[in-house]
Amino acid sequence: MPASTWDTAFSGANLLAISGWLLLLLAPRWRAGQALAGLLIPVLLSLGYIVLIAVYWHEAQGGFSSLDDVAALFAWRPLLLAGWAHYLAFDLLIGAWLLRRSQRAGLPHWAMLPVLALTFLFGPVGYLLYGPVAASRDIVLEDRIPRLLARLPAPFRALEWEPRLTAAGIAMTLLVVPTLLAYGIDPRLFNGNNVWLKPLKFEISIAIYLFSFALLLPLTGEAFQRSRLGRSTVWPVIGLLFFELVYIAWRASRGEASHYNQGSPAAVALYAAMGIAAVLFTAASGILAYGLARKDAAPLPAVLRRSLILGLGLTAVLGILSGAVLSGAGGHMVGTPPPSAAVIPFFGWSLSVGDLRVAHFLALHAMQIVPGFALLAAKLRPAATPRAVDAFALGYACVTTLALVAALNARPLFGIG
Repeated sequence: MPASTWDTAFSGANLLAISGWLLLLLAPRWRAGQALAGLLIPVLLSLGYIVLIAVYWHEAQGGFSSLDDVAALFAWRPLLLAGWAHYLAFDLLIGAWLLRRSQRAGLPHWAMLPVLALTFLFGPVGYLLYGPVAASRDIVLEDRIPRLLARLPAPFRALEWEPRLTAAGIAMTLLVVPTLLAYGIDPRLFNGNNVWLKPLKFEISIAIYLFSFALLLPLTGEAFQRSRLGRSTVWPVIGLLFFELVYIAWRASRGEASHYNQGSPAAVALYAAMGIAAVLFTAASGILAYGLARKDAAPLPAVLRRSLILGLGLTAVLGILSGAVLSGAGGHMVGTPPPSAAVIPFFGWSLSVGDLRVAHFLALHAMQIVPGFALLAAKLRPAATPRAVDAFALGYACVTTLALVAALNARPLFGIG
């Protein structure tokens, strides 16, 4: 049979499958659409598969006993097309099945969009993603977080956690596991580091950020939490942070830069979108600081409240400032490090030239470090005053600024390295 015939059949199979996926994505509750996508189109693809196997299997070379045999089997175009039809039919069946499950469980369709997209592109990845998405909703609706905390030691039982942010933090933490596996088996390097190191660092940092918001948001008043500003610290923050991570992980899987990527108009647009997302979720810490400063916020010791407001405020102001400098610099290093120059393990911060990431890291984690100082000071000296917190916050801001200025002048680690 001419090669053009196989190409036509391949295009027709793709068109059928894509039509089914569009029905699942754009008309999820249309019964006729579900019947087409979840039954008729997979049946047609399966019939095509049966015909190809029946006609051409007897001439097949290779088999399934080894990778070489499988490669030989699919080197023949008729069976390669059969395998492709098998792939298209079963991925579409799984997508339709997941959509029906999500509708029975009451999941919003927007939450299923990334699940369906990943099932279409990378089958098992979408199937695996459905589990955390459904579990997150169960955690929110069934108050599983409070029930879990009730089993923990007394200090933890006293804490209240916002369930949606907590569920997102747990999901982000679980993503560390496959990333560690990828880090362990993938030998590819980018700029001297394993390609999966950046996603791993971002997963850890984002999880800490989400857990911090989950712990602090309940300390604000109910009126703030119900307000538009209060609501902006939940789903928008979750969505923006996951978008950031997905983009970084996607670039890592391709061995490409996620930051400063000017390789194509699409790369420029996506990098700009990532920058906007970073500004928005960093600004959310300032909104949370405002919620804690309101008179209707939960009663807290004066020292602790002040430290939380200052820490969140510093994260918002210094985080956006250092992020803007990073974005405008065209690279996170200022200066050219010599070959095999020393860096701080895991973080990768340069010990030979200026590194703008140091100041950005300090800025983003002020929300944890400043309150951490207040708790430690109160533990060591119960009579600790808000002035001590003010002094520490001022010193912390100065150190962060010093790190930024030193990096801009091509000097590492606050200019002392």
